[in-house]
Amino acid sequence: MLSRIAESYFWIGRYLERAEATSRLLAEHHQLMVEERTVPEDLAAAVLLDALSLPPQSTTHASELITAVVGDSADPATIAGAITLARENARGVRERLPADVFEGLNAAHLAGIRGPIVATSPAYALYRVVERLAVVVGQIDWTVPRDEGYLFLSLGRSLERLDMMARLLAVRHDQLWPEGGPVATLRAAAALNAFLRTQHPMTGDEVRRYLLLDEAHPRSMRLSSHTAEEAVRGLAARGASDGGDLLREVGLLRSQLEYAVNPAPDEVDALVEHVQQATARASDVVGTAFFRPVGSVVWSN
Repeated sequence: MLSRIAESYFWIGRYLERAEATSRLLAEHHQLMVEERTVPEDLAAAVLLDALSLPPQSTTHASELITAVVGDSADPATIAGAITLARENARGVRERLPADVFEGLNAAHLAGIRGPIVATSPAYALYRVVERLAVVVGQIDWTVPRDEGYLFLSLGRSLERLDMMARLLAVRHDQLWPEGGPVATLRAAAALNAFLRTQHPMTGDEVRRYLLLDEAHPRSMRLSSHTAEEAVRGLAARGASDGGDLLREVGLLRSQLEYAVNPAPDEVDALVEHVQQATARASDVVGTAFFRPVGSVVWSN
Protein backbone atom coordinates (compact mmCIF):
# COMPACT_ATOMS: atom_id res chain seq x y z
CA MET A 1 0.00 0.00 0.00
CA LEU A 2 1.28 3.46 -0.88
CA SER A 3 2.20 5.71 2.01
CA ARG A 4 -0.20 8.46 0.92
CA ILE A 5 -3.11 6.03 0.79
CA ALA A 6 -2.36 4.69 4.26
CA GLU A 7 -2.15 8.26 5.58
CA SER A 8 -5.50 9.16 4.04
CA TYR A 9 -7.20 6.15 5.64
CA PHE A 10 -5.64 6.96 9.02
CA TRP A 11 -6.88 10.55 8.92
CA ILE A 12 -10.33 9.62 7.65
CA GLY A 13 -10.67 7.59 10.83
CA ARG A 14 -9.35 10.35 13.06
CA TYR A 15 -11.48 13.12 11.56
CA LEU A 16 -14.67 11.05 11.56
CA GLU A 17 -14.20 10.22 15.23
CA ARG A 18 -13.32 13.82 16.11
CA ALA A 19 -16.38 15.26 14.36
CA GLU A 20 -18.73 12.76 15.99
CA ALA A 21 -17.32 13.10 19.50
CA THR A 22 -17.18 16.90 19.30
CA SER A 23 -20.79 17.07 18.09
CA ARG A 24 -21.98 14.94 21.01
CA LEU A 25 -19.96 16.91 23.53
CA LEU A 26 -21.09 20.29 22.20
CA ALA A 27 -24.76 19.23 22.16
CA GLU A 28 -24.70 18.11 25.80
CA HIS A 29 -22.62 21.04 27.01
CA HIS A 30 -24.89 23.54 25.26
CA GLN A 31 -27.96 21.85 26.76
CA LEU A 32 -26.56 22.27 30.28
CA MET A 33 -25.73 25.93 29.62
CA VAL A 34 -29.31 26.59 28.54
CA GLU A 35 -31.17 24.49 31.13
CA GLU A 36 -29.01 24.89 34.26
CA ARG A 37 -28.03 28.52 34.48
CA THR A 38 -25.96 28.12 37.63
CA VAL A 39 -22.69 28.61 35.73
CA PRO A 40 -21.94 31.89 33.91
CA GLU A 41 -22.14 31.28 30.18
CA ASP A 42 -18.78 32.87 29.45
CA LEU A 43 -17.11 30.54 31.99
CA ALA A 44 -18.87 27.43 30.65
CA ALA A 45 -17.91 28.37 27.09
CA ALA A 46 -14.29 28.96 28.05
CA VAL A 47 -14.05 25.53 29.72
CA LEU A 48 -15.24 23.73 26.59
CA LEU A 49 -13.07 25.73 24.21
CA ASP A 50 -10.03 24.98 26.37
CA ALA A 51 -10.79 21.25 26.49
CA LEU A 52 -11.08 21.18 22.69
CA SER A 53 -7.87 23.21 22.26
CA LEU A 54 -9.80 25.91 20.42
CA PRO A 55 -8.65 29.52 20.81
CA PRO A 56 -10.33 31.43 23.65
CA GLN A 57 -13.03 33.77 22.44
CA SER A 58 -15.20 36.38 24.06
CA THR A 59 -18.27 34.16 23.93
CA THR A 60 -20.94 35.46 26.26
CA HIS A 61 -23.88 33.43 24.97
CA ALA A 62 -24.51 29.74 24.34
CA SER A 63 -25.30 30.36 20.68
CA GLU A 64 -21.87 31.92 20.17
CA LEU A 65 -20.29 28.74 21.53
CA ILE A 66 -22.17 26.74 18.90
CA THR A 67 -20.79 28.97 16.16
CA ALA A 68 -17.24 28.75 17.53
CA VAL A 69 -17.14 24.94 17.87
CA VAL A 70 -18.96 24.16 14.62
CA GLY A 71 -16.38 26.52 13.13
CA ASP A 72 -15.35 26.53 9.52
CA SER A 73 -13.75 24.14 7.11
CA ALA A 74 -10.26 25.62 7.59
CA ASP A 75 -9.87 24.57 11.24
CA PRO A 76 -9.42 20.81 11.82
CA ALA A 77 -10.30 21.21 15.52
CA THR A 78 -13.88 22.24 14.67
CA ILE A 79 -16.76 20.03 13.58
CA ALA A 80 -16.99 21.53 10.09
CA GLY A 81 -13.22 21.35 9.65
CA ALA A 82 -12.99 17.71 10.74
CA ILE A 83 -15.80 16.62 8.40
CA THR A 84 -14.35 18.59 5.51
CA LEU A 85 -10.91 17.07 5.99
CA ALA A 86 -12.37 13.56 6.29
CA ARG A 87 -14.06 14.14 2.94
CA GLU A 88 -10.90 15.56 1.37
CA ASN A 89 -8.89 12.52 2.51
CA ALA A 90 -11.62 10.26 1.15
CA ARG A 91 -11.45 12.14 -2.15
CA GLY A 92 -7.74 11.26 -2.32
CA VAL A 93 -8.47 7.55 -2.13
CA ARG A 94 -11.83 7.65 -3.87
CA GLU A 95 -10.81 4.97 -6.34
CA ARG A 96 -10.35 2.56 -3.41
CA LEU A 97 -13.34 3.55 -1.29
CA PRO A 98 -16.82 2.16 -1.89
CA ALA A 99 -19.07 4.83 -3.44
CA ASP A 100 -21.51 4.60 -0.52
CA VAL A 101 -18.82 5.77 1.89
CA PHE A 102 -17.94 8.85 -0.14
CA GLU A 103 -21.59 9.75 -0.71
CA GLY A 104 -22.23 9.39 3.02
CA LEU A 105 -19.38 11.75 3.78
CA ASN A 106 -20.80 14.31 1.36
CA ALA A 107 -24.17 14.15 3.13
CA ALA A 108 -22.47 14.50 6.53
CA HIS A 109 -20.52 17.48 5.22
CA LEU A 110 -23.71 19.27 4.18
CA ALA A 111 -25.37 18.47 7.52
CA GLY A 112 -22.33 19.74 9.43
CA ILE A 113 -22.14 22.98 7.48
CA ARG A 114 -25.82 23.86 7.36
CA GLY A 115 -27.49 22.03 10.24
CA PRO A 116 -26.48 23.85 13.45
CA ILE A 117 -26.65 27.24 11.77
CA VAL A 118 -30.18 27.09 10.40
CA ALA A 119 -31.80 24.81 12.95
CA THR A 120 -34.07 26.08 15.69
CA SER A 121 -32.54 23.60 18.15
CA PRO A 122 -28.72 23.35 18.01
CA ALA A 123 -28.77 20.08 19.96
CA TYR A 124 -31.19 18.56 17.45
CA ALA A 125 -29.05 19.72 14.54
CA LEU A 126 -25.85 18.41 16.13
CA TYR A 127 -27.37 14.99 16.66
CA ARG A 128 -28.45 15.04 13.02
CA VAL A 129 -24.76 15.42 12.22
CA VAL A 130 -24.02 12.47 14.51
CA GLU A 131 -26.63 10.40 12.66
CA ARG A 132 -25.05 11.25 9.31
CA LEU A 133 -21.62 10.26 10.59
CA ALA A 134 -23.05 7.02 11.97
CA VAL A 135 -24.21 6.20 8.44
CA VAL A 136 -20.68 6.73 7.14
CA VAL A 137 -19.18 4.51 9.85
CA GLY A 138 -21.81 1.87 9.09
CA GLN A 139 -20.98 1.97 5.38
CA ILE A 140 -17.30 1.57 6.25
CA ASP A 141 -18.02 -1.43 8.46
CA TRP A 142 -20.22 -3.02 5.81
CA THR A 143 -18.27 -2.36 2.63
CA VAL A 144 -14.56 -1.63 3.17
CA PRO A 145 -12.26 -4.65 2.73
CA ARG A 146 -10.32 -5.65 5.87
CA ASP A 147 -6.92 -4.82 4.38
CA GLU A 148 -4.16 -2.43 5.48
CA GLY A 149 -6.30 0.57 4.65
CA TYR A 150 -9.05 -0.53 7.00
CA LEU A 151 -6.50 -1.22 9.75
CA PHE A 152 -5.03 2.26 9.41
CA LEU A 153 -8.53 3.71 9.54
CA SER A 154 -9.32 1.66 12.65
CA LEU A 155 -6.06 2.74 14.28
CA GLY A 156 -6.85 6.38 13.56
CA ARG A 157 -10.35 6.06 15.02
CA SER A 158 -9.03 4.34 18.16
CA LEU A 159 -6.34 6.93 18.85
CA GLU A 160 -8.75 9.80 18.24
CA ARG A 161 -11.35 8.17 20.51
CA LEU A 162 -8.79 7.99 23.31
CA ASP A 163 -7.89 11.63 22.82
CA MET A 164 -11.50 12.81 22.63
CA MET A 165 -12.46 10.86 25.73
CA ALA A 166 -9.64 12.60 27.60
CA ARG A 167 -10.98 15.95 26.39
CA LEU A 168 -14.52 15.04 27.46
CA LEU A 169 -13.34 14.12 30.96
CA ALA A 170 -11.26 17.30 31.13
CA VAL A 171 -14.45 19.39 30.95
CA ARG A 172 -15.51 18.09 34.41
CA HIS A 173 -19.26 18.48 33.94
CA ASP A 174 -19.72 17.00 37.42
CA GLN A 175 -17.97 19.97 38.98
CA LEU A 176 -19.68 22.62 36.87
CA TRP A 177 -23.16 21.10 37.17
CA PRO A 178 -23.19 18.57 40.05
CA GLU A 179 -26.78 17.50 39.37
CA GLY A 180 -26.92 17.12 35.60
CA GLY A 181 -23.21 16.95 34.80
CA PRO A 182 -22.63 13.19 35.23
CA VAL A 183 -25.60 12.40 32.99
CA ALA A 184 -24.37 14.84 30.33
CA THR A 185 -20.89 13.29 30.38
CA LEU A 186 -22.34 9.82 29.90
CA ARG A 187 -24.67 11.00 27.11
CA ALA A 188 -21.73 12.71 25.38
CA ALA A 189 -19.97 9.33 25.42
CA ALA A 190 -23.12 7.44 24.36
CA ALA A 191 -22.75 5.49 27.60
CA LEU A 192 -25.74 6.44 29.75
CA ASN A 193 -27.78 3.28 29.32
CA ALA A 194 -24.74 1.01 29.58
CA PHE A 195 -23.63 2.76 32.78
CA LEU A 196 -27.07 2.46 34.36
CA ARG A 197 -27.04 -1.29 33.73
CA THR A 198 -23.87 -1.62 35.85
CA GLN A 199 -25.78 -0.19 38.84
CA HIS A 200 -22.94 2.08 39.91
CA PRO A 201 -23.95 5.17 41.91
CA MET A 202 -24.35 8.13 39.57
CA THR A 203 -21.46 10.23 40.86
CA GLY A 204 -18.82 12.14 38.95
CA ASP A 205 -16.04 9.89 40.23
CA GLU A 206 -17.87 6.69 39.26
CA VAL A 207 -18.66 8.05 35.80
CA ARG A 208 -15.01 8.97 35.20
CA ARG A 209 -13.79 5.59 36.44
CA TYR A 210 -16.32 3.82 34.20
CA LEU A 211 -15.35 5.74 31.05
CA LEU A 212 -11.68 5.09 31.78
CA LEU A 213 -11.68 1.41 32.71
CA ASP A 214 -14.86 -0.38 31.70
CA GLU A 215 -13.93 -3.56 29.87
CA ALA A 216 -16.99 -3.74 27.65
CA HIS A 217 -18.08 -0.27 26.54
CA PRO A 218 -16.67 0.58 23.08
CA ARG A 219 -15.85 4.17 24.08
CA SER A 220 -14.02 3.38 27.29
CA MET A 221 -10.32 4.17 27.20
CA ARG A 222 -9.47 0.61 28.13
CA LEU A 223 -11.37 -0.94 25.22
CA SER A 224 -10.21 1.74 22.79
CA SER A 225 -6.58 1.01 23.67
CA HIS A 226 -7.26 -2.68 23.05
CA THR A 227 -8.73 -1.86 19.61
CA ALA A 228 -5.68 0.26 18.76
CA GLU A 229 -3.35 -2.58 19.73
CA GLU A 230 -5.33 -5.03 17.59
CA ALA A 231 -4.98 -2.71 14.57
CA VAL A 232 -1.22 -2.40 15.09
CA ARG A 233 -0.84 -6.18 15.42
CA GLY A 234 -2.92 -6.61 12.26
CA LEU A 235 -0.65 -4.24 10.36
CA ALA A 236 2.45 -6.03 11.62
CA ALA A 237 1.00 -9.36 10.50
CA ARG A 238 0.70 -7.89 6.98
CA GLY A 239 4.28 -6.64 6.97
CA ALA A 240 3.58 -2.99 7.87
CA SER A 241 5.72 -2.83 11.00
CA ASP A 242 7.81 0.06 12.29
CA GLY A 243 10.13 -2.27 14.18
CA GLY A 244 8.08 -2.40 17.38
CA ASP A 245 7.94 1.18 18.73
CA LEU A 246 4.25 1.63 17.95
CA LEU A 247 3.29 -1.78 19.33
CA ARG A 248 5.21 -1.07 22.54
CA GLU A 249 3.46 2.28 22.95
CA VAL A 250 -0.10 1.03 22.48
CA GLY A 251 0.58 -2.31 24.20
CA LEU A 252 1.96 -0.61 27.31
CA LEU A 253 -1.02 1.73 27.40
CA ARG A 254 -3.47 -1.17 27.10
CA SER A 255 -1.77 -3.12 29.89
CA GLN A 256 -1.67 -0.10 32.21
CA LEU A 257 -5.40 0.36 31.82
CA GLU A 258 -6.15 -3.35 32.02
CA TYR A 259 -4.33 -3.77 35.33
CA ALA A 260 -5.53 -0.57 37.00
CA VAL A 261 -7.70 -1.86 39.85
CA ASN A 262 -10.26 0.46 41.41
CA PRO A 263 -8.10 3.62 41.27
CA ALA A 264 -8.82 6.58 43.55
CA PRO A 265 -10.23 9.74 41.91
CA ASP A 266 -6.84 11.46 41.77
CA GLU A 267 -5.34 8.30 40.22
CA VAL A 268 -8.10 8.34 37.60
CA ASP A 269 -7.19 11.91 36.69
CA ALA A 270 -3.52 10.97 36.41
CA LEU A 271 -4.35 7.99 34.20
CA VAL A 272 -6.54 10.11 31.90
CA GLU A 273 -3.70 12.60 31.46
CA HIS A 274 -1.27 9.76 30.82
CA VAL A 275 -3.56 8.27 28.19
CA GLN A 276 -3.74 11.56 26.31
CA GLN A 277 0.05 11.90 26.33
CA ALA A 278 0.57 8.28 25.24
CA THR A 279 -1.96 8.75 22.43
CA ALA A 280 -0.08 11.79 21.14
CA ARG A 281 3.19 9.83 21.19
CA ALA A 282 1.60 6.91 19.35
CA SER A 283 0.21 9.23 16.68
CA ASP A 284 3.67 10.76 16.22
CA VAL A 285 5.17 7.28 15.83
CA VAL A 286 2.60 6.42 13.16
CA GLY A 287 3.42 9.57 11.19
CA THR A 288 7.17 9.09 11.43
CA ALA A 289 7.17 5.39 10.64
CA PHE A 290 4.60 5.13 7.89
CA PHE A 291 3.69 8.47 6.31
CA ARG A 292 6.70 9.47 4.32
CA PRO A 293 6.76 12.38 1.88
CA VAL A 294 7.55 10.15 -1.06
CA GLY A 295 4.59 8.43 -2.63
CA SER A 296 6.13 5.15 -3.66
CA VAL A 297 6.59 3.25 -0.41
CA VAL A 298 5.01 -0.16 -0.74
CA TRP A 299 4.38 -2.66 2.06
CA SER A 300 2.41 -5.28 0.23
CA ASN A 301 0.78 -6.07 -3.07
